[in-house]
This record gives sequence, C-alpha cells and structure tokens, in this order.
Amino acid sequence: MSTTTINRRSFYSNVSSEENARILTEPNPSYRLMYFDCASVAATARDILAFGKASWTNQCPTDAEWDDNKFPTPYRVMPLLNVIASDGKEAFLAESIVIDHYLAKKFNLLGNNEWEEQTIKAHYNNIHYLRERSFMCVTWTYADKRKAALERFMKSTLPTFIADHEFHLKDNGSNGYYVGNRLSLADIHLVNVMDHFSHLPTGKLIAAEFAKSELLSKVRENVEANPEIAAWRSTDEWKQLAHQSVVGYSITAVPEEVGEA
Repeated sequence: MSTTTINRRSFYSNVSSEENARILTEPNPSYRLMYFDCASVAATARDILAFGKASWTNQCPTDAEWDDNKFPTPYRVMPLLNVIASDGKEAFLAESIVIDHYLAKKFNLLGNNEWEEQTIKAHYNNIHYLRERSFMCVTWTYADKRKAALERFMKSTLPTFIADHEFHLKDNGSNGYYVGNRLSLADIHLVNVMDHFSHLPTGKLIAAEFAKSELLSKVRENVEANPEIAAWRSTDEWKQLAHQSVVGYSITAVPEEVGEA
C-alpha cells in the first residue's frame, strides 16, 4: 500500500523564540507573501503592504507545485508571510487573520489606543465572517443546493450584514471610517471582502446590494483614495490577481444563471 508523506512546515526550528521575535519586530524588514495567483484571502494583506510602502513580493506557487507539496506550510493551506530581516534571517507567519493583524499593527492600522484596536478587530472579524459563511453557500456548494443557498444569502445574510455595519458606520459620524477619521484594518478588509463577492459569477447581483449602501460605498471611496493602495490597484499584477479569482470562481461558485433565476 502506497503512502503519501505530508511535508508540513513546523513553527519550531533551531531558531529561538527570541530571534524570531526580533525578526518580526524589526522596524523595516522586507516581506514575501505566498499565496495562489488570485486575490481571495491574501488580498487584504497585499493592500496593507502597499499602504505601508513596504518592500515586498508575491510568491505564487503553481497548482502543480502546490499539489506536489513543494511549499510546505503548518496547516497545508496558504497564505504564508515570510518576514526577512536586514541581516537576511527569516521568520514566518501563517493564517490570513494572523497575517492581517500583524501587518495592521506594523503599519498603524489598529487605531490610537487599546479600545480602538479591539473595536477595529471586532469589525474586521465580522467582515471576515461574512466571507467565511458565504464560502460554503455561495462560493463552494453542491449544484442542487445553489439556488436555495443564494436566495438565503441575498434575502437574509447580506441584508443583515449591511444593516449592522451601517449602524456602526453611522455612529462613527458617517465619515466612511469604522473608527475615528482615518483608515484602519476594518476599512481595508471590508473593501477586499466586497471585491471577493464581485469576483463571483453572481458578483453583479451581490455588488449591486453593496452599492445601494451609501455608508459602505463611502468606506470604499476612502480606501481607494489612498495613494499607495490606488497605485497598487492600478498595476497589471493586481488586475491579473483579480482576473484569476474570477476565472477560479467561475468553476466552483454559484453560476450567474442561478442568480438570475
């Protein structure tokens, strides 16, 4: 009987905890973000790296390389962020939420005090949860469940989300920011999650619901007005990553004709 060797990447190595911490807290390291050649769950981290004017590169394993386990990760999923110190030594972080929070802290996107930080993280978490809930009913689902799942998402899940977030955005002054009067992790994540839905075959349908909200649209305006993020989003690389998401989800997600039915 043949067996498959799982080549996981361990958090533990001959590098000490203190040395890893030194690398992660170095003021100006460079970064290598490993994820598939699409937007999806690495999109927020990419926007933050652009916002922070970081020295960074994308590393996109091919499907064959990933299937052959040539890029081991702790849990056999991506993204993975490699942080490279000025002396060339590296540390890594796994899981998109951890990576997003680390980079947000690095580039001052978590507010001005403890309360603001935790409030921003609460908004981020709820935004993140919308996408995760949708993965099994809108993005990945059985063909015979697609119509009912999309109807439930459009009639219940999405309107509830929009109403909840409009409430909080209004309470912050309707200025297009979740906390205070400047960009935070929550603002950037909202735009990327809205982008995610726009990449689905039913994207026009879902995007139209987001667009009806003046408060959510104002958050998008603020994020896209940031010069560094705008510059990144104007590159051919960003456009190609978005295009690849559209291509990928055209195979796996609820088809457009179901949304129109």
